[in-house]
Amino acid sequence: MANTSKSIALSIIFLLSSISCVLSQQENKFLNHGFLGANLLTFGSSKIHQSGLLELTNTSMRQIGQAFHGFPIPFLNPNSSNSVSFSTSFVFAITPGPTTPGHGLSFVISPSMDFSGAFPSNYLGLFNTSTNGNSSNRILAVEFDTVQSVEMNDIDDNHVGIDVNGVISIESASAAYFDDREAKNISLRLASGKPIRVWIEYNATEMMLNVTLAPLDRPKPNLPLLSRKLNLSGIVSEEHFVGFSAATGTVTSSHFVLGWSFSIEGKASDFDITKLPSLPVPPPPLSPSPSPPVSVKKKSSNMKLIIIIATAATFVILFLIFLAVCVFRRRENFTGGARKFSHQTISSATGGFDNSKLLGERNSGSFYKGQLAPTEIIAVKRITCSTRQQKTTLIAEIDAISKIKQRNLVNLHGYCRKGNEIYLVYEYVPNGSLDRFLFNNDRPVLTWVDRFRIIKGIASALQHLHGEVQKPLIHGNVKASNVLLDEELNARLGDYGQGSRHSTTGHVAPELVNTGKATLETDVFEFGVLLMEIVCGRRAIEPTKEPVEISLVNWMLRGVKSGNLLRRCDKRIKKKDLVSEEVSLVLKTGLLCVRRSPEARPMMKKVLEYLNGTESLPHDDYVV
Repeated sequence: MANTSKSIALSIIFLLSSISCVLSQQENKFLNHGFLGANLLTFGSSKIHQSGLLELTNTSMRQIGQAFHGFPIPFLNPNSSNSVSFSTSFVFAITPGPTTPGHGLSFVISPSMDFSGAFPSNYLGLFNTSTNGNSSNRILAVEFDTVQSVEMNDIDDNHVGIDVNGVISIESASAAYFDDREAKNISLRLASGKPIRVWIEYNATEMMLNVTLAPLDRPKPNLPLLSRKLNLSGIVSEEHFVGFSAATGTVTSSHFVLGWSFSIEGKASDFDITKLPSLPVPPPPLSPSPSPPVSVKKKSSNMKLIIIIATAATFVILFLIFLAVCVFRRRENFTGGARKFSHQTISSATGGFDNSKLLGERNSGSFYKGQLAPTEIIAVKRITCSTRQQKTTLIAEIDAISKIKQRNLVNLHGYCRKGNEIYLVYEYVPNGSLDRFLFNNDRPVLTWVDRFRIIKGIASALQHLHGEVQKPLIHGNVKASNVLLDEELNARLGDYGQGSRHSTTGHVAPELVNTGKATLETDVFEFGVLLMEIVCGRRAIEPTKEPVEISLVNWMLRGVKSGNLLRRCDKRIKKKDLVSEEVSLVLKTGLLCVRRSPEARPMMKKVLEYLNGTESLPHDDYVV
């Protein structure tokens, strides 16, 4: 009996050991044709279709979808601190939304599956402004990016990049595959809606990471798209998770993964493409109505001719009436791209302009938060026009500014008019205005990385208004309260294109006091003052300061002459986070912008080149 019990116990131990070995193999090597029954954990917007297709995001805005293999993978050799080789292959597809595609997906190797603080859009659901580039992340990612982000140094809007601890790629290339027969690279559109096969392979001995792409029906090319010498031992820890992350922003795509294979210390298993799930098929267009049978009877033919003539005559008459109405209405309203909302719609969206919806009040009008639909949040600016001329001028400009689209501008959706009031309907920017971050203590302190990115964003927006639209547009009121910050703390310049308005004290260019006329040069002056406010964390004029510090511009000039310019920075910024070269570049650029002579100020195109480092500052030329 004792021998029998011992035999059973040994059998159980052997069985558990066998199961453990099998699980260990599953952790180190797997092949998924679709993901039904796969050991996969999904997060955010991701889901698995009945067909086995993995959908990371749909075409809704600002989504994050992630999926990770359920077991951690041992990426370090247990007998040493050296990393191991690995190989993975997967098939993905990106189907763009109604406009341009965004933002892309990435293959991720991470010590954790918790990305709760990550941002969507440019950050691909992996990082935020404070974690991006942090070496403690210990994350390796290969991104398939469909939006060009200037602040992330993206090369274009259709590229593959190798990312280490952040979304600024250490190596990138435009998406393409090597054609072995033609011996050249063939471009590949990531957001084509067609399946694309990827191979990612790391050789631990050579410390080489290779990334290869090809259409699903093509064999693996002989040459990879990207090759990068990389020591993963300093990045990965003993066990990491592997998976995918995708995100959308204000532009959207559906991101799909059809199949995935992975192997440690060996080649990833190949796919049987006939076993992969199919992508969703868009609904077919409606079939045209069948043509009625042709009658051979003369009487029937005559009747049809009469009906056709009568129908055509009716259509012409209705068209002429419609044209007349349009011409008549044009005298009162403009036509064009701006959407016209009813007052009832705007009032309902803002709860009857309830005080609880009030975002802020300024001289130019009051701002209210509104909700048109569950996923469509808006900001409504309520302007009371004191004169007929003011209303006429504003209405004439609405159509023009509604057509201006740029990533660092607040988009105007449309308008509404009632009596002497005009309502401008903007997209809602969640983090509010920049002045609250700079001059109040109720918001987090902006890091230097945040501030430098915000400055370049504002410069990019002004450059677009000044030089990239059909007719140069003067902002006329460039200040911190007119800069909004989105959920990723990107700058969004608002309140543009609404006639000449004088800026607040301290921002006014000298010639504007005499002429009262805003110009491109006065915008540059205002930007220069704002730039100093962002760096120093104080307003342009502060009467309670010491006499030499009341004017920010004069105080900054004293700083550059005495050689202690860096001491003018906001004391709340951690010194270890400051990049002295960037701080000096920004402040000296600001001093160039506030020179007394309008002709001596650089245009915004040149300013942007200074800030991006593509053009050197002039030497010793900062005297206003």
